[in-house]
Amino acid sequence: MLFKSFRNIFVFVMLSLMLGCAYAESRFEQRVEPQLDRIIFYQRPVLDKAQSGYYVYPASNAPFDIKAIFFPFYANPNSGGNYNTGRRIGHIFWRTWLGQEVFTTMLYEDIQEWPGRRRAGEIARAKGADLFVMGQINHYLNGGTQGTTSVGITVNIFSAQNNSLIWSMEHAGRIDNRGEMDFLLIKRRTWMPESPEYVIVNNLAYDLAQPVRNWTQGLFFEQTMNQPGPQY
Repeated sequence: MLFKSFRNIFVFVMLSLMLGCAYAESRFEQRVEPQLDRIIFYQRPVLDKAQSGYYVYPASNAPFDIKAIFFPFYANPNSGGNYNTGRRIGHIFWRTWLGQEVFTTMLYEDIQEWPGRRRAGEIARAKGADLFVMGQINHYLNGGTQGTTSVGITVNIFSAQNNSLIWSMEHAGRIDNRGEMDFLLIKRRTWMPESPEYVIVNNLAYDLAQPVRNWTQGLFFEQTMNQPGPQY
């Protein structure tokens, strides 16, 4: 009886600590599955992100009613990705910025081959865009639900009028499957998302969107850009 009471107290304390730590680390939901001999605790994986870096940015606020066109991301040959990877990541990035209303009008040009800066400028002008957004995948590892997924990207925003560079920024992130961990009467399992790639890119795009959205909404301050580049 004494051992049972001690076990219940121990389980309660351990579970409280694990839930608290999990929330502090990831802020994702958790699920607890009681069993006869133990409690299985499912935790969402932690998303580790580098510090975003902004290397080129405008010194004044943007004009109103900007129309921008987005292209698939270019996959560096040594990045680990391919053109289809760039199409997916470019589309996720565009959808995230669309939801953040970064620009007044945002189009996505899902062309079959990466256009390069000059051709992208021609397409942007033909469609009446003010800016065009191009990205590059610097690092890509897709471990799915079983392993580690990591993505590193560079995003450049150009003027459609003369192809000049207005913004240049970088970001990176990773999700690890930490596997199972046994704590005597408690077992912790990692509850991986169906698409770690989507979770990472959506988060990176959200972070990068904030200063650009401030710029387009007249809230831009140059000192907010003075950040070191990502270490990943």
